[in-house]
Amino acid sequence: MPTTIDLPEVLKRVVRLSWTMESNHGLAESVFTGTAQAQRGQLERWSFTMEFRKMNRAEAQSAVAFFMRLEGQLNRFRMADPAALKPLGKGTGNPVVSAATPAGSRTLTTTGWLPNVPGQLREGDWVQIGDQLSRVREDVDSDATGAATLDLWPKLMLAVPDGTPIVLRPAKGIFRFTSDAPSFDLTAADTNKPFSFRMSGVQEVLIP
Repeated sequence: MPTTIDLPEVLKRVVRLSWTMESNHGLAESVFTGTAQAQRGQLERWSFTMEFRKMNRAEAQSAVAFFMRLEGQLNRFRMADPAALKPLGKGTGNPVVSAATPAGSRTLTTTGWLPNVPGQLREGDWVQIGDQLSRVREDVDSDATGAATLDLWPKLMLAVPDGTPIVLRPAKGIFRFTSDAPSFDLTAADTNKPFSFRMSGVQEVLIP
């Protein structure tokens, strides 16, 4: 079973980060009539490319050690969006899932928010549910009982038990790199010559 490793501090200092929504939804269009038929696929996940800030030798060696622990694409890593470590919404209370929810669900009922707070989450805010990282598609307000419903992308990959915490600060998910580990030149002459590199990765598809 793959090991999951936390992304080290040195690799949280990114200078450029691009997220992509991956899905296998399709659209078939008739070449004769132009009519279209949409088909919903099963895959939804995030992929990314990130460019790291320039590192000195000590920082680069810490990064090298991380890639050695990953052993290429064998193992996975846990990561938050370094540009969004807390929500734009208020995010007050201690939210948890309020009802067991099956895999494939787009919506998630929650409770434990501070009651009667508009804008607990803003559309696009990250949330962590178990090991999955998703974003809410609409603003989230809590009602008089502290309940709120989340509209998620990606949808739930795994069934979520009642009482599962909703993590906001920071929300993390499990990912794996799709690019090869970078090459490092760690000669003594390079001690004061900082360098940077670029990596791409994809959200791990969670299975029971």
